[in-house]
Amino acid sequence: MSFIFILVLVLFSNYSHAQDNTEIKQTNLNQIYSDFNLSVGVYQDGFSGAFAYSRLYPVAFKKRFYVGYGVHFTSYFGKDGDYVTAPADVSEGNFFKPQNEEKLDTLFLPNAQTNSLNASIFLMYKFSKKFSVGFNIDAIGFSFGKDQESVFYSYSENISATTSNASVTNFNLLLTGDYDIGSLNSEIYAHYDLNDKIGLHAGASFLFSEYTTDKKFAFDNDRFRKKSLGLMLGVAYKL
Repeated sequence: MSFIFILVLVLFSNYSHAQDNTEIKQTNLNQIYSDFNLSVGVYQDGFSGAFAYSRLYPVAFKKRFYVGYGVHFTSYFGKDGDYVTAPADVSEGNFFKPQNEEKLDTLFLPNAQTNSLNASIFLMYKFSKKFSVGFNIDAIGFSFGKDQESVFYSYSENISATTSNASVTNFNLLLTGDYDIGSLNSEIYAHYDLNDKIGLHAGASFLFSEYTTDKKFAFDNDRFRKKSLGLMLGVAYKL
């Protein structure tokens, strides 16, 4: 009877140990990646500061490819910027067709400043424990900022310079290319973990900032956009 009891204990102990190992392996394979990160973007005529929180899940390629979501706050500061006709139904531009330059008018803003808070999509591929590449893009949210005095120039209708009040377009929505609405930021970068908590990344930031004028101009348009591509540097804190 004692022998049977001891045998049962041994078998149960081995079974529990095997279960623990399996759970540990499964936990490692399905580890959620979450962090806070700060980044700075530098463009030809401006700069931005951004803060993001992300939560990503391993989904493919032996759990090296991660997909997730998060929030992204970006403040953009621009000087002497030319904002061009934004709506795709006016500019006639998209990924497969160039913009119609005859329909592109310009809104000049001497001091632009937009603040956007967006829900964002995050992607990551881990090459090793320390090195990875990442990409994020804003999807939907809102923007705010101080109204600006602007100057409108129309090349399509030969209208002389006209002043107007311009306010930050409040609603942001990712629809791809010129179909986008509002201020959106996207980043692509390489990331290196210095330790278990702190990492550094460097890459590029592609930022849309958009203003809406208090009056409509050529082609019944009141939305104007600036596209800025620049260098991005950042630091991340892993949760």
